[in-house]
Amino acid sequence: METQTQKRIEVTHREPGYAHVRLQGTCFSDVTVDDIIREFYHEYFGGREAWVRDGRWGCVVHTD
Repeated sequence: METQTQKRIEVTHREPGYAHVRLQGTCFSDVTVDDIIREFYHEYFGGREAWVRDGRWGCVVHTD
């Protein structure tokens, strides 16, 4: 039986904007940009500017 370890991604800052929200936070060092995209981009509207660096991450999530 194989166990799956969960990657820690925590939101520490949320900045609302017109039809989007900018998120930033902390994460484990093994978190990738693809993990951020899967976790936070809106299912239909998507997002942009995802990044991960030195245990921090950020992205813009489209809300409309």
